[in-house]
Amino acid sequence: MIPPSGMSDCVYKGIVMGKKILVVSDNHGSWENLQVALDYTKGQIDALVHCGDSEFTPEMLRGMADCPVYLAEGNCDYYFSGDREDIFELDGHVCFVTHGNQYGVNWGEDELLDKALEMGADIVFYGHTHVPAYHVYEDEGVTIFNPGSIAQPRQMPPVPSFLVVELKEDGEVEPHFYKL
Repeated sequence: MIPPSGMSDCVYKGIVMGKKILVVSDNHGSWENLQVALDYTKGQIDALVHCGDSEFTPEMLRGMADCPVYLAEGNCDYYFSGDREDIFELDGHVCFVTHGNQYGVNWGEDELLDKALEMGADIVFYGHTHVPAYHVYEDEGVTIFNPGSIAQPRQMPPVPSFLVVELKEDGEVEPHFYKL
C-alpha cells in the first residue's frame, strides 16, 4: 500500500516513539478513506478518536479498531447511541473529544477553549468545520486539533485528511497531519 502523502519516513517505518492517537472526523457514512487511515495505522496507535459525523453507530466504530475508541456525536449522527462528548486520560494528558458545533467552532475556538478549561483538559479534538486546524494556547496550557474531514474536505485545495497525534515521552504533543 502507498502511504498517504505527507507521511514522514520515520512514521512510515514505525520508528516514532510515544503514545499515538489516530484522529478522524466527518466521514459522513463514507467507509473507504476511514478504512485507509485505520489500515495504515493498524498496530501503531494507542487510541482512535472520532470527532463526529461518522454516520455509523458507536458499536460499528469500536469494532473497526484494535485499540480504545473515543467518540463524539456529530450533528449528522442520527444513529448515535452514546454520550455527545468524551473525555479520557492518556499518558498524563486529559483529552476532550467533541464535534464542536455546539461551541460555535465555525466562528472560532473561544467557546471550545473555555469548555476545555472548565473540564481540565489540556488536549481538545473537534470536527464539524471539515478544515484541519492546530492551535496551541500556551497561556491556558491547551492544545486544540481538528483533523479536517476524511471524506468531504472544505479547505482549499479540498484534500481529505486525518491526524496522528504523538504524545512524546517528555510531555510534548506532536501532530502529524496526513492527506489522502
